[in-house]
Amino acid sequence: MEALARHLGISMNEVMAIGDGANDISLLSAVGLAIVMDNAPDEVKAVADHITLDVDHNGVAAAINKFLLQEPA
Repeated sequence: MEALARHLGISMNEVMAIGDGANDISLLSAVGLAIVMDNAPDEVKAVADHITLDVDHNGVAAAINKFLLQEPA
C-alpha cells in the first residue's frame, strides 16, 4: 500500500482501508482511515477509526457511501 500511495503521490494519511481479519491489522494501522467490518474480531476492531456493517449487510458499500460518496456537511 505504501508503494502504491507513493506512486500516486499521496500520503498514507489520505488512504482508507477496509478489513475484517487479523491479517489486516498492519494495513489498518498504517492508513489515515481504518474501517473494520462489524463481524471482525475484537482485536481488529481495536484499531478501527470506524466500524461499518457486517459482511452480510453490505458493510463495504456502506463505508464507501459514507466516506467517499456523501457530500461534506
